[in-house]
Amino acid sequence: MSIIAKIGLVRLINVMTALLAMGVLAISAATLWADRESSWSRATVAADNLLAALEGDITRTIHVYDLSLQGVIEGLRMPGLEAFTPEVQHKLLFDRAAWADYLGVLLVLDEAGDIVYDSQAPTPRQGNFSLRAYFQQHQANPEADLHISAPFHSKFSDAESIALSRRLSHPDGAFAGVVVGTLRLAYFRDAFERLQVGEQDSVELLRTDGALLMRRPYPFKGVIDQSGSVLPMPMPQVGQGSIQRIVVRDGVRRYVSMRRVDHLPLIVAAGLSTQDILAPWRRKTLVMAPITLLLCAGIVSLTFLFQRELSRRKRVEARLEQLAETDSLTGLTNRRYFDRELARAWQAARRSGFPLSLLFVDVDRFKTYNDRYGHQEGDEFLRKLGTSLRQAARRPEDVAARYGGEEFVILLPDTGLAGAQQVAEALRAAVGALAVPHQDSPTGFGTISIGVASARPNREAEPDALLRRADDALYRAKRNGRDRIEVAPLPPGVSSAQT
Repeated sequence: MSIIAKIGLVRLINVMTALLAMGVLAISAATLWADRESSWSRATVAADNLLAALEGDITRTIHVYDLSLQGVIEGLRMPGLEAFTPEVQHKLLFDRAAWADYLGVLLVLDEAGDIVYDSQAPTPRQGNFSLRAYFQQHQANPEADLHISAPFHSKFSDAESIALSRRLSHPDGAFAGVVVGTLRLAYFRDAFERLQVGEQDSVELLRTDGALLMRRPYPFKGVIDQSGSVLPMPMPQVGQGSIQRIVVRDGVRRYVSMRRVDHLPLIVAAGLSTQDILAPWRRKTLVMAPITLLLCAGIVSLTFLFQRELSRRKRVEARLEQLAETDSLTGLTNRRYFDRELARAWQAARRSGFPLSLLFVDVDRFKTYNDRYGHQEGDEFLRKLGTSLRQAARRPEDVAARYGGEEFVILLPDTGLAGAQQVAEALRAAVGALAVPHQDSPTGFGTISIGVASARPNREAEPDALLRRADDALYRAKRNGRDRIEVAPLPPGVSSAQT
């Protein structure tokens, strides 16, 4: 696998790791978000069910009490009622209210607000209620229907109560008084206490004008404190459906659902603690979030370990490849590397049209040197020669290689024949300057012979032709006395100016 391919693989792994980690995070986030929405949906259903049950109970109770009021009104219209004794009048008027639980007292008031009939005694008690809000409401509004008052303390029982009242009219429609009954708030409190709600949840009953009638929890004494409501003021318009919103009261954040109680001027509201609603979701999040993060960290860690191993293998492979293409004795590249670079340089020169030159180098009388001085000295001589070759191939694109035994080559891209001859002369002089002793050499020192060849690849077919010409020039140098440079003849049809 090439280095570029390996780099591409690493990038691909990084991208895939990032996508995988983001995918895991996205799936976990989507799952937790869906669970959170499900928690809110369950809370909505629970609040609606609670309100529906409470609404039905309150509607039935108010309807029963209203029937008692209407029974009194019908009794008052009975012909000849005044002719009966007070005891018979009392029984005829209030027999329907006798069994009604939590009903405090039923009174019939005349147009002045004085008590005319009293459900608790045949002889009515003394009292005037003309200043009560419900009395003034019926007095001023002939169309007023069933009226439900704000909480108050009853004069006769001192119990927290509300008044349910209806208007009495003369045959001509003029105001004739009010029939009013008190309903103890204990009914609502008992009804609320039977509900299965959390400690931080709240249930409220209010009039449509915002007057608070009852609330659970019930932490106060005396008349209901209107500031205790969890509902926003002024009251929102609530129809037969339900309205939901988040409200913060008494330090608790609640999800509040409100709905109208049938056709009555009442609103029931259930406030569920958002902390309790989201508690299961938070517990799941506290479990899933660390697991997800650990999973993502594991993916990244494994990827890091894999990349580190891949990098280590790349370094090993690069080192092995370098060793495979390096001559261990001289440190120069070997023939395998040279053959590949020759082919590459040949194609590059073919495209550019620039000349390509080659030096073929051989150590003179190297066999006799080994025989006289030993192979260790021979290897040392080759190492020194390798150093001189590297210095001669000074450009980055130049290639100096050990071709085999005591034979070496230097590849010179973009170099004509004159430049190649200069490099050859400098190399021969550098080897001579080493002054390696060689008693079997005419000069007394180790020398080299060099064959030089140059060509323009667009005028010759194969790179082997250049190699053969340099080799032939080397053998000519050997035949002509060694320690010299020979230049290969130019190919047919090529002038010296063209190289």
